[in-house]
Amino acid sequence: MTSPLGAGLVDFDRRRLLCHLSGAVTAIAAAAVGPVLASSSSVLPTLHRGINLSHWFELDQGQAVSAAEMLALRQLGMDHVRIPVDPVVGGWRPEAGARIRFLPALRSAIEQALAAGLNVVIDLHLDAATKQQIEDNSVAENALLTLWQQLARDFSDLPLARVAFELLNEPQYYGWRTSRRWPALQQRLLQALREQAPRHLALLSGNEGGSLKGLLQLPLIPDPAVAYVFHYYEPFLFTHQGAEWLDSQKTTAGLYRGVRYPSQFQVVSPARLSRPHPRAAQDIASYLKEDWGPLRIQSDIEAAGEWAKRHGVRVLCNEFGAIRANVDVASRYRWMTDVRRALELNGLGWTLWDYTDNFGITSESAQLNKVGKRALEPEAVRALALGSGNGFR
Repeated sequence: MTSPLGAGLVDFDRRRLLCHLSGAVTAIAAAAVGPVLASSSSVLPTLHRGINLSHWFELDQGQAVSAAEMLALRQLGMDHVRIPVDPVVGGWRPEAGARIRFLPALRSAIEQALAAGLNVVIDLHLDAATKQQIEDNSVAENALLTLWQQLARDFSDLPLARVAFELLNEPQYYGWRTSRRWPALQQRLLQALREQAPRHLALLSGNEGGSLKGLLQLPLIPDPAVAYVFHYYEPFLFTHQGAEWLDSQKTTAGLYRGVRYPSQFQVVSPARLSRPHPRAAQDIASYLKEDWGPLRIQSDIEAAGEWAKRHGVRVLCNEFGAIRANVDVASRYRWMTDVRRALELNGLGWTLWDYTDNFGITSESAQLNKVGKRALEPEAVRALALGSGNGFR
């Protein structure tokens, strides 16, 4: 339960945020679709509010979604879904280039979403090891180009106004030596797509895991049918607490439980460690010192809004979310509310990660064999302002 003191701090923080933003909202929102896309925006997909349908055509393929669920998402106000697709799960290999076995099922899923009134992003969602192979090997890099030629050929008949292609989820290319190679490869991937799909919307991202930092240093590509995306999981110590798959040499987030948001709440509710780590105390101290709350998040998101305005391009955050396990429910949905508000106040579309897996917003999240039986949590509906209209319409 939230303490009266904590509630007062959050309310005060939110009032400061609204006062700070009230004079700038209209100008920033208008800038999100700038002159670069003015001539073609009428035939490109609307991507204002959406959700990721993860673990359907990637990883364990265990979270299929029914037509009724898609229709319910649309009726609540979602306008698109992003479908992560890992071709390796379907039998493709960079060194072999085999056909992807589940392409017919993928087309069926896309058509199901379109029939429900949802636009679709087809997201090439390779695992980290395969992305590293492509980064290290020119043969694998060329195989990726060929893969996009094939995918574009298979799906180029889908409607321009309803479907977008995302060239590569979270490109790595960390460090200055390799970061310079990503823009050139992304340009080549776009050219491969354009050979078969010359006018469909393509989503481009920066290096360093598709982060905001990577986006802000990305050179633009002069194509009237592109938009730019980034992912937002800050503060990582909160959004990924208890994620056991994380490398503890790089972050202690996976070792923590009970990290609260906003960070003021941590004072009255200490976080817990699953095991000692020499950097753990430093990481939680940094979380507190950085004063994570709506103003801190807004400061980050404003940078994306200003970049979009300056360059006259469309930008959206097509992944943001917080893990479910071991996280205080109220903190999780306060964070989700603040990120969603900051994005909308800056005129940026969003796609939540995710629908019903370990970052999910259904009461049956991370449970298999629940297709068609899931229900969104009421807290999620409120946090995402679903069913209440939005500032984009």
